[in-house]
Amino acid sequence: MKSVIALLVLVAVAAPAAAQKVYVDYDRDAIGNDYTTFAWQDTGPTLQEFAPLMHSRVKNAIEHYLTEKGFVESVNDPDLYVTYHPSSEEDFQFSVTGYGYGYGAGWAWSPYWGSIGMGSASTTVSTYDRGTLVIDIWDARTKQIVWRGSATAVVPENPQKANKLVENALRKMIKQFDEMKAKEAKEAAK
Repeated sequence: MKSVIALLVLVAVAAPAAAQKVYVDYDRDAIGNDYTTFAWQDTGPTLQEFAPLMHSRVKNAIEHYLTEKGFVESVNDPDLYVTYHPSSEEDFQFSVTGYGYGYGAGWAWSPYWGSIGMGSASTTVSTYDRGTLVIDIWDARTKQIVWRGSATAVVPENPQKANKLVENALRKMIKQFDEMKAKEAKEAAK
């Protein structure tokens, strides 16, 4: 249950090497359509049951970016349906620390060429939750997916950090999408 609550709290960094990863894909033919309205449609697990505050934060953040792009929510007759899917899994990180001293290759106190030294190593294993947030947008009439964004990172326990990381993930998704569209427009203009 804790991992489900932490789940969408998702996109953080446990160590500098474990940064948030964001991916976007979309239907190049469908995105040119005149979509103007959207509605929410729950098609799978959300955070509503286990973490209602985080559920509201995620929905509000997604709505913010949709309305910023000019979309209007229309429950009765939407052009697009929007949903999100959270998931998490436990992952492991190994850290090895070596202690000791030694000498490199050369003559030692014996007549044999080689090295001498003493040492030991300590291995520490830590666990953490890696969360994924997937946002799907599909055409309400054809039922075909037209846009998908996903973000994966280490799940923080602090809700404020989690909220900030969800917002960063969405911002990165929109930026990546805008860059993809600009590149396509530039290539089409050639």
